[in-house]
Amino acid sequence: MVSHSLDVLGRIIVPVPDAVVERALSFTGTPVPPRPSASVILIRESGRALEVYLMHRHARMAFAASMVAFPGGGVDPADHDQPGDPVLACAVRELQEETGVRLPPGDLAPWAHWVTPEVEPRRYDTWFFLAVVPEDQEPADVSGEASAADWATPAETLAAHRAGALGLMPPTLSILVELAGLGSVAAVLAAAADRVVEPVLPVPERVGDRWLFRYPGRD
Repeated sequence: MVSHSLDVLGRIIVPVPDAVVERALSFTGTPVPPRPSASVILIRESGRALEVYLMHRHARMAFAASMVAFPGGGVDPADHDQPGDPVLACAVRELQEETGVRLPPGDLAPWAHWVTPEVEPRRYDTWFFLAVVPEDQEPADVSGEASAADWATPAETLAAHRAGALGLMPPTLSILVELAGLGSVAAVLAAAADRVVEPVLPVPERVGDRWLFRYPGRD
């Protein structure tokens, strides 16, 4: 069955943070160009279940401070010197720089594509790639950009988010919801084989007495 990257958006409702609401109310209509970037959803299967490698970003980070996220970062000039897609080259480089895991580009599969809302002053155009960690490699926080980094099941991470114990941005949240539903590396790889990836640009919108993110192109 074809796996579509927008399907999960019908199953999640994300309130807009107060700071984003303020920026939306004062938005002039001229968005900052988003920086091309890449992130890697590193997965494995342990004795208990499907696990994903997550990094708890430092509170001092300029973007997504204190959030739990996948390894990744912005495209650098050196990525354009590599053969093929510079965004894919960025994913390979960032994975190695942040976790120590070395993978060839062919081991990464496109999974999602998100663009930061236009009202934000710091914006990214991010491709999320899926990869299975090799058995002879173990990721670790080698960059020092995280206050903690470890394997966790999508279900337990989502439960901690619902309890208010950790923060997840909409892209991370939606990806973990999908992974939790798939439940195994085999099922995730099968979904990735015929994945349809379309860009997602969240739009903060007032709905009644609250603000929610709307996703153009998806009801």
